[in-house]
Amino acid sequence: MPRMCLPDLSRHIVVWCLLLLPLAGQAAEGPARYAYTVNGFDNSLAGYRIDAGGMLHFNGHWPVPSFPAAVGVHPSGRFVLTASKAATAVGVYRIDPATGAVHPVPGSPFATRRARSPFFITFHPSGRFVYVASRFDGVIVFRMDADSGRLTQIDGSPFAAGKRTRSLAVHPSGRFIYASNAYSNSISAYRVDSDSGRLSPVDGAPFSTGDLAPIDEALVPLLDYPPEAGAVPYYLAMHPSGRYLYVANWGGGSLSAFHIDEQTGRLSALSGSPLSTHVNPYAVAAHPSGNFVYALSWGSDGVVGYRVAPGTGELTQMETPAYPLAGKAPVAMRFSADGRHAYVANFHSNNVSVLDVDPNTGALMLRDTVQTRSGPWSIALAPGLPPPAPERAIALSADGVLTSLRQQPADGQLRPLARQNTGARPAAVVVSRDGRFAYLADPGGDRVLAYRIDAQGGEPAPVPGSPFAAGRSPRALTLDINGRYLYVLNTGADNLSVYAVDEDSGALTPTRGSPYRTGRGPTTVAVDAAGRYALVLNTEADSISVFRYMTNLSPLVFEIAKYGSPFATGKRPLDIAIDPSGKHAYVANAGSGSLSLFSIDVQSGVLRALAQSPLSVGGTPAALAMHPSGDWLCVLNRDSHELAVYRRDRVDGGLRATGQRVAVDQWTRSLVWGGQGRYLYLVNDTGRAPARFEMAPDSGALTPAGAANGQGWSALAWPVFSR
Repeated sequence: MPRMCLPDLSRHIVVWCLLLLPLAGQAAEGPARYAYTVNGFDNSLAGYRIDAGGMLHFNGHWPVPSFPAAVGVHPSGRFVLTASKAATAVGVYRIDPATGAVHPVPGSPFATRRARSPFFITFHPSGRFVYVASRFDGVIVFRMDADSGRLTQIDGSPFAAGKRTRSLAVHPSGRFIYASNAYSNSISAYRVDSDSGRLSPVDGAPFSTGDLAPIDEALVPLLDYPPEAGAVPYYLAMHPSGRYLYVANWGGGSLSAFHIDEQTGRLSALSGSPLSTHVNPYAVAAHPSGNFVYALSWGSDGVVGYRVAPGTGELTQMETPAYPLAGKAPVAMRFSADGRHAYVANFHSNNVSVLDVDPNTGALMLRDTVQTRSGPWSIALAPGLPPPAPERAIALSADGVLTSLRQQPADGQLRPLARQNTGARPAAVVVSRDGRFAYLADPGGDRVLAYRIDAQGGEPAPVPGSPFAAGRSPRALTLDINGRYLYVLNTGADNLSVYAVDEDSGALTPTRGSPYRTGRGPTTVAVDAAGRYALVLNTEADSISVFRYMTNLSPLVFEIAKYGSPFATGKRPLDIAIDPSGKHAYVANAGSGSLSLFSIDVQSGVLRALAQSPLSVGGTPAALAMHPSGDWLCVLNRDSHELAVYRRDRVDGGLRATGQRVAVDQWTRSLVWGGQGRYLYLVNDTGRAPARFEMAPDSGALTPAGAANGQGWSALAWPVFSR
């Protein structure tokens, strides 16, 4: 039996570990490969993969202590830390450099002794100390073990600050640290003892923001702030040179700017400070080049840009009043190391904006938004390894043989690795994101078959307890991005079976209340990348049922009936696709020759028809394939035996026909993208090998690449969300 050699990934991990040994206390170098947000309403840490073009792709989510307000990546790039204000604790998680997945270190979370409501995290440049802003008790200092990630709160911590400490900034030299005091209208400044980590006040501290006017109620109505809060300084941004400090005054609608004495750490206001912004700036961020500063406006949902005067640090507003984000309540901004991309967490719209930055002018251009879990409050970037191409796939033949495959990167050919006769006639297959497990829907036996896939040779072996009972005639199934839950549609019973997946064995356990009622004739189920909503296509009812979760670890089993679910589609809907960002859903209506286009509400999951919907495509649209980039949607028309390609607008979700129509086999059943979206495979019902097309990523043009090797397959699947 052919054996699959271990991929180059293992070699990369060894190299990564060797590189980190001498860098335990130093800053990690190289481009950011991952991003993380903490989500306050969801009690979760969400991860994202950053592709070569700077775009974010949701990469999983993990539970953290109650109401996380801050996230930070250790200078070594090996750990991500969270601060949970309700739990008064700091979580420490080790980052897998190959996947971006995180795992709590022993002892995590670590309590913040004598300090309540931790709200912000930053690090000493050496990585030896972690600084946490406590809203009520000043600045907490931990010593961090570079190998284990363990935190130890130092003697004397927390160190006194003003009222409602919100944000921190560390000088690049590591000699000084600054804290914003929202209710004292001041900035605390400290000297850092490089050996012990202890803090001592800088002479003259605290320093006034200089904005002494009352709160500007026209910009933001702040009902519970005391009069002495003044401008309500919230967030700090350190200039990369260490010469200037910028402060966002939320209540005052201004930015304060200071010169930093690099010998004493004292602050002195720059000429023109404070500078009116005409918006309420919740946060402020300095560009890595030092040429630009940006203020995030909670109220106007935009970014105001400023040019930094060389030599003085003074700010001049850019010509554009505010750059749009397509998000609500922006709270944090981070830049790629080269400064060409910016990422903004939007608290109220549950998304992250991805922007391109003009390196010469500082102008921002919105590229896309990515939906995330509820209440993103902070964002951080981390280095990592380039992701390996997802080469493994699983196929089903009409006679019930399960085959593990390897895609050849050069030409997209599929090479069989191992086979297993299931003894059944499964209708569908789904593969876990890590490729360890495959699940098959067996309509003839009213059950789900589960197999573990050997990591080296690809041999399938039944999971203990398999097969698992399902409802009547299960014909479709999918997994969420974390692989915690399996969703199985029982077409013959008009319901949805949901199973908890054992992380180690792959065994299935029905969730409480399973199965759950759907509409008539459910045929397809899809889960968005962030795992917020499950969409069930009810073919006989011409509708979509939407299910959501209740807590960050609960399955998607609560139908949003009070918000209007199920939602109407065209006639006889057969397939559904959700774009990678989770903003839009597309439905192929075979009975009305059209596509339904929907936006997915970020808070409720409500589906709203786009202005272009329904889009007439003629014939019998029967299958869809959304490209992993989200730029292209392929539509299979069974009447004309054609494949049409549409360009998708990432922001508004609209579709535009490219004019490309490719003739296909009349028996084509489904469309499946291969690793990284380079190849599209057309699976048929005839037992012949699937046709293969190569896509040009810039134009969406499809070029025939011949048939895939091997026997014919009735179903083909790559690991879910692997691209």
